[in-house]
Amino acid sequence: MAGKPLVEGAELILHNRKFLEAARSLFGSSHVYPEFVAVNINGPMPAGNIHMDNPSFYGATRVDYPLPFLRVMGFSGLFNEWRVVQASAISWFYEGAGGSFDYWPDGLDGPMLSEQPPFGNVAIISDNDQLYHRISPIGNRNAGLPKMSASATIQPDGNGRWAVLENGEVRGTYPSQAIRFSVLWKAEVRNKEVKFHNLNLDRTMAIFIADLRRRGVNFHLPSDPLADKAWMLLLQRTYFDPCAAQ
Repeated sequence: MAGKPLVEGAELILHNRKFLEAARSLFGSSHVYPEFVAVNINGPMPAGNIHMDNPSFYGATRVDYPLPFLRVMGFSGLFNEWRVVQASAISWFYEGAGGSFDYWPDGLDGPMLSEQPPFGNVAIISDNDQLYHRISPIGNRNAGLPKMSASATIQPDGNGRWAVLENGEVRGTYPSQAIRFSVLWKAEVRNKEVKFHNLNLDRTMAIFIADLRRRGVNFHLPSDPLADKAWMLLLQRTYFDPCAAQ
């Protein structure tokens, strides 16, 4: 996180030369600053939800703001002046069926495009904070999913397979070739010097309040806007996320 490796060897991905060069070329900027790396491990599954990645803003990031709040800030369009441009690199290691990267470069009203397998140590660079995308079905799209919750984990079982575990129970096992392993790399891109003042919660709320009043929306000011569920639902209804109803 924050451009610093937290485990030995992570710097090989975080400061990957090819990722940096591709991001500089795509975004037309020499100012690319790696932020973090995430690993995704997926077994056989239906198509993932269509989504855009969670945005960040100068003065409002996932460090201090809940992700739903950041998402509604992004969909509102009110904070584009403060939006942090982020390059995303997605790299796959998977030899099974499906698992393509589906995306909508012209928005959800336009055609879907796909980067298809085989995926052998390749990557795609894009701005996934502003690009609708998803994972296509992996393996047998009709395969049943293990009975599990969000607290389940997946790990190698030592016998060439991967096991889904929850509460000490094995909920499912998969051969290694059925696992789609991907790495997500994120970096901040600065195309110009940031000269405005960063956002803070007071400024963010003032912008939302002014726009809600302009729209004629009735609302009650929350005492804790980052935790108030009614306030969050109001913002989500007002600034509609077309993928939220999936």
